Formats: sequence, structure tokens, C-alpha cells
Amino acid sequence: MVATAVIVSTYNSPRYLDLCLQALRRQNVQNFEIVVADDGSGDETRALVEDHQDKASIEIKHVWQRDAGFRKTRILNKSLAATHADYLIFTDGDCLAHPEFVAEHIKTSQPGTYVNGSLIRLNSRLTEHIKSLDLVHEDMFDSGWLRRHGEHYDRRFLRLSLPYRLRVRLNHWSKTTLYWLGSNSSCFRKDAIAVNGFDNRFTYGYEDGDFGNRLENYGLTPQTVRWTALALHLDHEKPWSDPLEIERNRQRETPIEPGGRYKAVDGLEQLAATDSD
Repeated sequence: MVATAVIVSTYNSPRYLDLCLQALRRQNVQNFEIVVADDGSGDETRALVEDHQDKASIEIKHVWQRDAGFRKTRILNKSLAATHADYLIFTDGDCLAHPEFVAEHIKTSQPGTYVNGSLIRLNSRLTEHIKSLDLVHEDMFDSGWLRRHGEHYDRRFLRLSLPYRLRVRLNHWSKTTLYWLGSNSSCFRKDAIAVNGFDNRFTYGYEDGDFGNRLENYGLTPQTVRWTALALHLDHEKPWSDPLEIERNRQRETPIEPGGRYKAVDGLEQLAATDSD
């Protein structure tokens, strides 16, 4: 089995990150490391990560940069450089990974592919309830539990309630267009390096799509674990969302096209040459 790292992006949301790390520590496999990609959080987050480092049976690394606005792509590149794992699974600090999350990504990984997962986005009422709990537990991934605590039933819950073998088949039968989902996707580290990592020019918006599109231009084929490796996304506001920046990023996004560019204009290589914090 290849060495695996889960890279978790975060910014000044220690309660969400606490729940996220709890969920990762409760995975059904334990042969991976966690890299917290911290885009400038304060002392509370640092103390939280140190507490998890003391208690966890798996290695947790904390990669930090100073707060200078939304620089997720940059901290992801720094985290990519900080691990020697062969396989990288990406998620966000506002997501709770299903107990089979890591195992399903590893099981599905193949050379020449990247793996796409899915989210169930929770409403504010259920998010507040989960935030009030001390511990993450497996009941949270039961559709009945979610409904009882404030989430309306919809077809997304089939990903939790259908028999496992059927969900595996649905992964193969899925007609959904697959794409890189920054909160639930994975790839081999060598492929991330080959495309020069994430593009540091991006702020919030289209930064994940650009990375995934360049992986496809490089020759990777997306596979999916949408039905077997999901995460619960905690509700929150997005004060960093700027329509002008999003439009600027949309224009920067690399299109998928035969023979198209696959290396980031300002990525991992440029960060290594200029990084000062």
C-alpha cells in the first residue's frame, strides 16, 4: 500500500477543524498522515493542532503561513512540499470525513487517474447542533440521524443508506461530469508535482477547477468515489468571496483541451524559489 497523506486546508475555524480532525482520527484505516494546511490562523488553531498531535496515533503535521488574504493555493503547495507521501487526499477543515473516506480513496487510486468524491452540505441548524457536540460519532453519517436533527431528506442521503455493493456499482455507473473537488479529491503526489501544483495566482473561486483541468491536460482520467467516500460539509459564511476576484479567476482557469497547458504559471516551482514565510 502506498504511503498516504490527507491534506486539510483551514483558516481561523478551530471548532470546525477540531471536528474535522476527530473524523479523520476515526477512520477505518490508520496508515496515513494528516497535514494541516493553515492559511494564517491564530494561536487558538495552533493550540488545537498541538492537542491533536499529542493525542493522535497517526502523525499530524502543521504547515502555516502568515495571514495575507485568501492564499489557499499557496498553502496547499507548501503542504504538498512538506510531505513525502506517494498519494495525497485533499479535504477542507469544514468537512467531516465518513469513516471509509480514506480507505475508499486509497482503494480506488490507480496510476493515470485522479479520484473525485462528494459532499453532503448540511444546513445551518444541523451544523449548529453538531458544533455543540463534544465528539464526532458514526451516527452522524446515518441518514435517519441527520433527519432527526434538522436536515431535510433528499436523494443525497442515498449515498449513506444504500447497500455498499450497490454504491460501488453506482460509482462505475455515474453519469455525472467528474471534476476536482478540493474538499474531497485525491491524486498521486508525482502527478501534482508534474503539473507544478496549484496556481498561486488564484484567490477564492475556480482554483480547484484549474488544478483538476490541468491534471486532465496532463493525461489523467478522473475516477469517482461519489457513492462510497463522502464528507459532511458544515455550513458557514464566506466573507472572502469577492465577485470581481471570482470573475478574474474564471478567466485564468485553464480549459481542458487536447495538448493544453498543464503546468501552473505560478505554482510549486515558483513558490520554492521565492518563499519567505
